[in-house]
Amino acid sequence: MGPRLLMRSVQFLTLGLALLWCAPAAGQSFSRSGFVFIPFEDRSGFEGKWNVGTDVPRFLAAYVKERYTIPTVSPVVVKNFLEETGQRAGNEDRVTFWVDLYRRFRIRYLIAGSVDLFEVNRFTTGQPLLGGYEAFKGGVRVTFRVYDLDRTAVSASPVQILKGEADGEFSDRSLSITLFGKPSDRTMEFRELERIAFGSEEFQRTVIGQALFKLGERFSLELESAMPAIKIWSATSPDSLLALVQALDTLSLSMKQETLRGIVVFMEGTSAFINLGSEDGMKVRQKVSVYKEGSSPGDEANRVGELEITDVRGPHLSLTRIVSGEGTIRKNDAVFTVVTR
Repeated sequence: MGPRLLMRSVQFLTLGLALLWCAPAAGQSFSRSGFVFIPFEDRSGFEGKWNVGTDVPRFLAAYVKERYTIPTVSPVVVKNFLEETGQRAGNEDRVTFWVDLYRRFRIRYLIAGSVDLFEVNRFTTGQPLLGGYEAFKGGVRVTFRVYDLDRTAVSASPVQILKGEADGEFSDRSLSITLFGKPSDRTMEFRELERIAFGSEEFQRTVIGQALFKLGERFSLELESAMPAIKIWSATSPDSLLALVQALDTLSLSMKQETLRGIVVFMEGTSAFINLGSEDGMKVRQKVSVYKEGSSPGDEANRVGELEITDVRGPHLSLTRIVSGEGTIRKNDAVFTVVTR
């Protein structure tokens, strides 16, 4: 073999080894940051027509997709894939099926869990045949686990990275008057609630629909706490993949972001009280930005720090710890946070 041929062979060998070194391990290539939601176990005892084990995580999948603009695969799509591949119902919890999902959708994280509470209640006072008042409340609670499918596909065993709980509750505090036993419009809506398509725009306006939005907010905060990079995933998610996943499930949520403003009402060492609480949607571990008194959100020149809620003390009161800005945060400084409704 001549010197030139030998040198060229060495170059090709070096290039080949470099490509092998840089290539991702088998089972880890081309995955995208996003979530596959498999059907949850229904432990709620709900006896209505809605399939809450599928519908609740489907709502969460749509919420996460809208909030972060990242790809999600809903439980409906998972069930369809199960049927397409000829597998039996109940296989959703098998690791071999998870690997099949991973190879099909190339999305990195999978969420499993249970629906522990799902209820809609009507409260009444007064005499049924004369008159009285009524109010309505919806509540939902889930337990969930997040798995890394990149690592699960390699190890052939579940690799759990997060376990958490989230809940949502919404009360319609505007009391309706009932007269002479005649049901109010809201009572009629309550009785016919299950005729409304789960997740529809009409559904989203009901007390249970609003409770699910609260659940979505708190579920997202749990994810953000453990996986803070979720806020920037959308920058690396291909539009084509997002469009594909959107086409697979038609559930779409009417969501809007709202900036809440409050103030620091009291300082105590490395802790601070703010005048935002449970009725403002505050949740433990939620973070708020702090600006100098009288500032507007986004005025970075006047940003002085960040607080994290450690305890929600009342409708408009929360205890926080100082994450950054110790020594610069003062009483009456403005606090801002963005909530999705």
